[in-house]
Amino acid sequence: MEQTRPAAPVRRGRVPRQRTAPGVGAPPVVPPGRRLRLALVLAAGITALLCLGGVSVAFVLYTSVTTPDRGTPESAVRGYLVAYLSARDDLQADGFICADPDLSAVQRLREQIVASEERGSAVIVRVQSVALVSESESSAVVSATVRQTATLNGRMFATTADWRFRVIDQGGWRVCGAEQTS
Repeated sequence: MEQTRPAAPVRRGRVPRQRTAPGVGAPPVVPPGRRLRLALVLAAGITALLCLGGVSVAFVLYTSVTTPDRGTPESAVRGYLVAYLSARDDLQADGFICADPDLSAVQRLREQIVASEERGSAVIVRVQSVALVSESESSAVVSATVRQTATLNGRMFATTADWRFRVIDQGGWRVCGAEQTS
């Protein structure tokens, strides 16, 4: 029969140091709290970088969404008409006009639309077509067709008008003049 040895007592506490070759120093012992601090500092640094990147992306997206498209004469005229006549957002429409515009004809059209709505008519304004008529280096002429659809007492009425716009390049195309041609 085989003899069994009693189990050696388990020692708790420090682990004895390992022997090293002569002339080689022992590896440094890193206290346990230091590793945790290092991990927390790394996590905080990575989080800060991600937040800065997120803020940068948000700024670029916000700028691209809120900046009006004035890259072409046609896009400036379309943006102006949609902002001023359809959405009736004067602040947005101001982003499409030049420093000294003559847009009294478009203002009269908007006043007529508002007056129709005050009489009980629901008016929808759509920009149907926008086309470049002529263009030089810093100015252009653009034609546009504006369609108004009104509903009054269940009956629908529609009118279409052709317009001509004078547009200039001032750090992006801007509407400076308008006249109704039909």
